[in-house]
Amino acid sequence: MNWNNMKIIWTDDAPVYLQLANYFSTRISSGELREGDALPTETALCKLLTISRSTVRQAFLMLEEEGVIVRKKRVGTRVCKPKLKRSINNLYNFTTEMFALGLTPSSRVLSFTTVHPPIKIAEMLHLSAGETTFRIERLRFADDEPLLMETAYIPTRICPQLAREQLNDSLYATIRECSGSSPQEAIEIYEAVTLNKRDAELLHMRAGEAAFRIQRISKNTAGEFFEYCVELARGDSNKFQIVLKNSGVQYSRVR
Repeated sequence: MNWNNMKIIWTDDAPVYLQLANYFSTRISSGELREGDALPTETALCKLLTISRSTVRQAFLMLEEEGVIVRKKRVGTRVCKPKLKRSINNLYNFTTEMFALGLTPSSRVLSFTTVHPPIKIAEMLHLSAGETTFRIERLRFADDEPLLMETAYIPTRICPQLAREQLNDSLYATIRECSGSSPQEAIEIYEAVTLNKRDAELLHMRAGEAAFRIQRISKNTAGEFFEYCVELARGDSNKFQIVLKNSGVQYSRVR
């Protein structure tokens, strides 16, 4: 796109940085600017629009926080794929959520084994001595793009006939069919982490880039703890939304 003829008619009813951010946001929303398109440099915008560099930076920061642009050294400022806004107000189901967002979910099973879980996990699942779990490691995709990686422990008594080929579909639906019980509630803990080399490669990112680490312990309608899961969700593709009400959400600080 030729930016030399770029013009904005400034008004007095909003800060200049906000008007600049809205200018680009409107063109991204309309499709005039698409994923991968480059925006002008800070220096170029300062000259074109006769505004300060701090104003441009504030506008770009706003767009970056909204998840519509990405800024990287030696690459510049570019339009990025919009982040997926996932609601965490209800028990999360990846397959159902992706369909709700108009995306096609899929999975790649990285490993499927029967193990005696670590002591901490066995305690959280309220397992008896010697009980085993399935350990399931999957890469989850939305429209063929890797979005998150999950490692789940499921007590074998919950779904003793679980097979590897069933893991390409919704695990919750499979467990419901096997056990007759549905997911009822879960406790999740969210942390900001950086990816190691192996996880980054699987998620098509670079080592050291940011991700969400989500630890979940789930209980079913029979009152059993049926899942311990850790997810690594790409920081550049996910944002989470929660609605707070007086009696609707409980939360606590985890140290």
